[in-house]
Amino acid sequence: MAVDNLNDINKLECRDNDYSVSISGVAGLSVRIYPNGKKEYYLRYTHPHIDGKRPRMMLGKINDISLYEVKYKAESILNMVAKGVDPKAVQQQQQVNKYAHLKNATFSEVAQAWRDHKTSSGHKGKSNKLSFSESTLEYWDLCLGYMCREIGDLRMNDITSEMILTVCEAIQNNQNQATFVGASTRLYTEKVFSFAVARGLCDKNVAIDTRGELAPASSGNHLPAITKPDQFATLLNDMCTFKGANKITLEAMNLLPYVFVRSIDLRSMRWQDIDWDNKLWEFSPTKGEGREDMVSQLVVPLATQVMQRLRSIQSDTGHNEYVFASMRASSNPYISKAALVQVFHRLGYKEVQCAHGFRASAKTLLMEQPELRYSDIVTELQLGHRIKDTHGGAYNRLDEIDTRVRMMQDWADYIDKLRDLPKKEP
Repeated sequence: MAVDNLNDINKLECRDNDYSVSISGVAGLSVRIYPNGKKEYYLRYTHPHIDGKRPRMMLGKINDISLYEVKYKAESILNMVAKGVDPKAVQQQQQVNKYAHLKNATFSEVAQAWRDHKTSSGHKGKSNKLSFSESTLEYWDLCLGYMCREIGDLRMNDITSEMILTVCEAIQNNQNQATFVGASTRLYTEKVFSFAVARGLCDKNVAIDTRGELAPASSGNHLPAITKPDQFATLLNDMCTFKGANKITLEAMNLLPYVFVRSIDLRSMRWQDIDWDNKLWEFSPTKGEGREDMVSQLVVPLATQVMQRLRSIQSDTGHNEYVFASMRASSNPYISKAALVQVFHRLGYKEVQCAHGFRASAKTLLMEQPELRYSDIVTELQLGHRIKDTHGGAYNRLDEIDTRVRMMQDWADYIDKLRDLPKKEP
């Protein structure tokens, strides 16, 4: 079976597995239909130099390119093949040459190329709009602006790790700037270097050598927190199997990693503040009142796993005002701070991890792990920190909410995956 026009292509129905249908008029041209409804044009051609090999090239999605353009593009590729030219090799060479003019360019030039690359068409979301908000782009410019002012005119290969560290330390020592901005500047500088090394624009990512040399993005009271994935996995596993406390305290302890709010805010969580339909928890952070660096209202997107846990807890405390209502005859309406403190001591994590430390654990892992890599601005907003942009305006409780919803679900999936890893032998 073959299709002749766009009307025929639109009539092709989804199946349980993806499949291809030939398009008449051009040899090797087809449309591939996926179970989720996506349809893409592909061209399979005979390799001009390797017998028996028939490479396949994706020419575009049906919503992005017309059938006429696809046929013209496919015929041009086949003409190249007929002349003994491999179109895939040409395509790869063009991609490499795209940045050839930046070979050992200045830091400012490469930083701009990195930014352009991140905001290019290849980084659009489902709505075909840029997946980065204006506030995120402004934050990139803020952080990299510091580095560009100091070393922006230096060639990439002439920059040392000492230079990078000096700039970042100066930011962190500036009383007018938050500690996390210095840490963020270091992280984005590392990303620029990584971009450059991958494209042959410089020899080494010297920013990697600065890891761990700055105050962490979430530094403050320096409360104990685990920020290494393997150690965090062990902690999660120990928490899951621990039975040395009452049920409600254990439920609170095991929910902390998912929401990484302050201990007091989790312990005083109220059923009426949960939006079950939209999977959101909105409340007034205890420490946000009267503080310029904290938001007065915080929205916490609740991952599927959190919703399931809350449903389970509801059968025990749903008749009370508080989710983690105290089960003891005391004046406290919800579990005490001491209850959570003692749990981590009994687990053997005294001076290693505390309830508050999950905020630092989450922020560090969300920013640094390759499968997550969420920006500082999004993580800071989720921590309830009030951030001012370059124009002095403060972000509000709903800024970056769509990204935060994705982040909290990705984070929940990530820590579940960590918890399920086989436990390493000591």
